[in-house]
Amino acid sequence: MRHRLGLSFKGTIFGLIALSCSSAGLSSERPLTVKDVARDLACPCQCPLILQDCNMSCGLEWKEEVGQLIAQGKTKQEIVEYFIAKYGDDARLTPLQKIYGKVYQYTRGFGIGEWTALWAAAAVWMIFMFLLVYLVVRKFSIRSNTR
Repeated sequence: MRHRLGLSFKGTIFGLIALSCSSAGLSSERPLTVKDVARDLACPCQCPLILQDCNMSCGLEWKEEVGQLIAQGKTKQEIVEYFIAKYGDDARLTPLQKIYGKVYQYTRGFGIGEWTALWAAAAVWMIFMFLLVYLVVRKFSIRSNTR
C-alpha cells in the first residue's frame, strides 16, 4: 500500500530512522575538557600515573596549561603536539612507558571488558579445579577398587 506521496511504509520508517540518527550524531558533540586531553598524556614526574590521574604539583601545572590551551580554542591533537614539542617524550604516553606501567588509571572503573575477563578467568579456574579434583578422586577410587 502506498501513501499519498508515493512512499512505502518501510521507506518512510527507514527515512525517519536515518534522519534521527544523523541529527543525533550532530548534537552529541561536546566541548573538549582537560580530562579528555590529559588521558592521552604522560605525567611529567616519575609517578606511574597518566596526567589525568596525577595530582602532584607538576601534573596540576600541566593540567592548568591544558585548560588554558583549550580556552584558546586548540583541538586535542594540537594540544598533544604542543606538549610533545615543548616537553619532548616526557609528555608522550609511549609504548615503552606502557610496558613499564605508566598506564595506571584510578579514575576509571571496570568496564564491561574487564568484568567479562574477570568472570571468564574465574570460570576457567573453577572448571580447572573441578577437573583436577575429579581426576585425583577417580585415580584413587580406581586404585582402591583394584586391591
